[in-house]
Amino acid sequence: MKKVFIITFLLLSVVTFSQTKKENPIDVLESKCLNKENISNAEMCNCTIQARESWDKELNKYYSLLKTKLSKEAFETLKESQKQWLVYRDKEYAFISKYFYEVKQGTMWYAVSESKKRDIVKTRAVELEGYYKMLEY
Repeated sequence: MKKVFIITFLLLSVVTFSQTKKENPIDVLESKCLNKENISNAEMCNCTIQARESWDKELNKYYSLLKTKLSKEAFETLKESQKQWLVYRDKEYAFISKYFYEVKQGTMWYAVSESKKRDIVKTRAVELEGYYKMLEY
């Protein structure tokens, strides 16, 4: 009986977690922006920059929410982590700019570089959101 319960639980878990997640509104807006007809590389960059700025706002929102929910000691640890993440972000941005603007050439690489920068901020925002949501359970 115990095996049946475990197998049932595992199957339900797989079904639950394999369902398509609802797409984030920031991603939806960026997709709409990027899917315009005859969009230029500059416009593509602007779409992605706007998305990155929106993800940055999400990151700051969840950082602030975590500040209100975490103990002082836990928040100090998060604060130090965030400072180190900012150092990483800035160094990664510098590398991306150097690589895509100096090594790779052509205007399409500007859009690729902005996409990489957006992904860095989005990943951190999603991490902080996840930490916050775990506190809610």
